[in-house]
Amino acid sequence: MKVNLTVKADELKLAQLLSKFAEKYRMTYKLNRRADGYLLEVELNSDDFGELIRRLNHLKDATYNIEEIRGGGALDRFNVSLLRTNVDALVGKEAIAKTDIDLIDGGIVKIGGELWLAKPDYCEVIKEGSKVRVIRVEGVSLIVEGENGKCTN
Repeated sequence: MKVNLTVKADELKLAQLLSKFAEKYRMTYKLNRRADGYLLEVELNSDDFGELIRRLNHLKDATYNIEEIRGGGALDRFNVSLLRTNVDALVGKEAIAKTDIDLIDGGIVKIGGELWLAKPDYCEVIKEGSKVRVIRVEGVSLIVEGENGKCTN
């Protein structure tokens, strides 16, 4: 399996991780420096991919993004798109304001049958019952804007 990732991490720690991992798991890799971090191209057994990701998660302050996965055989015949999961999947979705949402206290929205804390992006107040759109997630709060980007105050 071949995987391309963009990685932002400490260069020394990343190089050490890759070197040790390549010895133990028969992986080959190429690490290219880019303006926004590194482009990591790896070729490894698909069973070991999860372990590589687990180890990348343990690097302090490291972030990565999987750009491409090619597995050979049957995987080449399918167009595989990576799905956003968990809270990342909420960005762009519509919700209903269950309370007034203001900049100081925030409020509550209902999305996908669940209640979430929410804060407006720039509006002073979004009224209860208004449709809102999630524009990003900050911690455990959804940052929302009024329908069509309009304030409803």
